[in-house]
This record gives sequence, structure tokens and C-alpha cells, in this order.
Amino acid sequence: MEIRKLQLIGGSSYMVSLPKSWIDANSLQKGDELILHIDSNHIRIHPRNRIPALKGSIKLKRYDSSFLKRFMHSLYVQGLDEVVVEGSFTPELITKMSDVARGLIGMEIIDAKSDRVVLKFIAEVELGEIINRLFQIVSTMLHLLEKGIEENRSRELLEVAKLERDADRLYMLAVRQGNRLLREACSGRLCLRSILGTRVVAKHLEDLADMFYDFAVKASVSPQNFSDLLPLLREVKKVFEKAVNAYVEGDAEMAEEAIKSAEQLEKANGEFVCISRQIRGLGEVALNKAVRESILGD
Repeated sequence: MEIRKLQLIGGSSYMVSLPKSWIDANSLQKGDELILHIDSNHIRIHPRNRIPALKGSIKLKRYDSSFLKRFMHSLYVQGLDEVVVEGSFTPELITKMSDVARGLIGMEIIDAKSDRVVLKFIAEVELGEIINRLFQIVSTMLHLLEKGIEENRSRELLEVAKLERDADRLYMLAVRQGNRLLREACSGRLCLRSILGTRVVAKHLEDLADMFYDFAVKASVSPQNFSDLLPLLREVKKVFEKAVNAYVEGDAEMAEEAIKSAEQLEKANGEFVCISRQIRGLGEVALNKAVRESILGD
């Protein structure tokens, strides 16, 4: 292990030098790009040109629409850079594959012939950025639910459907990026725990988005009939935000407060039992993360 001092450059920029032995071992020169994987308490650095492209090939044996969608979703989350799909492809089938690809962030068909289709994955987004956007989407869904019911406006409630689709796409991207990270060099079990914990958070958020969508569909028929649930909905929003803040800030005490509040919500109304359980799960992950970071510095 080496220790390096952080230096202040200019008014607001910081710099830390890299070991010359590492620079030489990786044949790096001035101007070469480095990739940084940034987490709450550590940064992993590797040369951009040292990550080999992950490629694969597979034969498509079924062509019905439902299987095709699941098949392409499964390819997407594997974390590969390029996949050659072999089979018998008609123009109509290629169009269906294009429709599925448009629903997945970063998936593109770069070559399509009668006997093969080449899929390329071009999304390069940090896992933490995806989770942050999922937090924002679920928070916005709660805001629209509250506003739509309070003002008796179905339009806001129907907007939730668009956000739910975005949440689904981002969840798939989170799974994909998590699998990519697991394939790369990791700092042992700590890195593994961090990635798996983030995957669990992404799943809780995707489930919450689905539940808020279902609630919005019911409420959009007659928003005023759900006005008696407004106080509870506001409490759900408050507890959710507390769980999110606990996760982001690594605050164990705040996470415990969110867990207890979610448990109380579970007893309050059947409409929000499942939602409250998901928020409680989010709080539990936040608590585990905070404790792990405090003890292990992960």
C-alpha cells in the first residue's frame, strides 16, 4: 500500500500523483485516458485501453414476440459489449428486435442480415448515477401523485406512467452495469458487497415505481375519491426521502428512523402495505451500507 498526499491546484481543483511504476507497467503516456469508478469512499482507476471488449455469440431458436423480448433483455443485462445473434431473420423480425432495442438504454443493432444480427451496447454510465436518477424518478412520481389527487387532476397521475417506463429502463441498465463491474477487477469482497447492495437498492426502486404506477392508474379515474389518502401519501413521501438521504449520506441513525417509520406505515393502511415494505427494505440497505462504511471503509 502507498500513501499519497492530496494537493490543491488553483482555487478549486485537487490532484494526486500516480506511481511511476504503475504508469510504466501500463505503458501510459501524457494525455492517455483513465477510467474512474467512483463510489462513496473509494475510487478505482484503470487505463481506458486496458479493458478488452466483451463479445459473445448465441443462436436464437424461438422467434415469438414474448420470448424475443425476454431474450434480448437477458442479453442486455449480461454486461457484454457486443453480441452476434445467429438465426433466420426476416425484415419483420429485425423490426421487432429494433423495437425492443429502443426500450433499452444503449442497445443498438449495428448489422442485420438474414442469418445474423449484431447487437452493440454503447452505454457508459456510472452505477451511482443510475441509482441517483432512480431516486429522482420515484420522488417525482410521489410529487405527481400528491398534486394530482390534491388538485383533482388526472393529467398529473397519467404522467406517472411515463416515469414508470423510465424506471424500468434504468433498472435494466443498473443490472447490466452491475454485471459489468463484477466482471472487472474488484477490490475483493468489499467491492462485491457494494455492487450487490446497489443492485438491491435498484430493485427496491423499480418495484416502488411499479407500485406507484398501479396506484396512479386507479386514482386517475376519480382523483377526488382518493383525497382521504393524502395525509398518508405525504407521510410515505417523507419516509421515502429519509431512507434515500440515509443511503446517500451513509447515516445509520437516519436509516433506523426510516425503517421504524416504514414499519408504522405498514400498519396504517392496506393501500400502502407493499409500498411501505419496499421503503423499509431500502432503509435496511442504507443501514447496512452505513455500518459497513463506518467499520470497513468500503
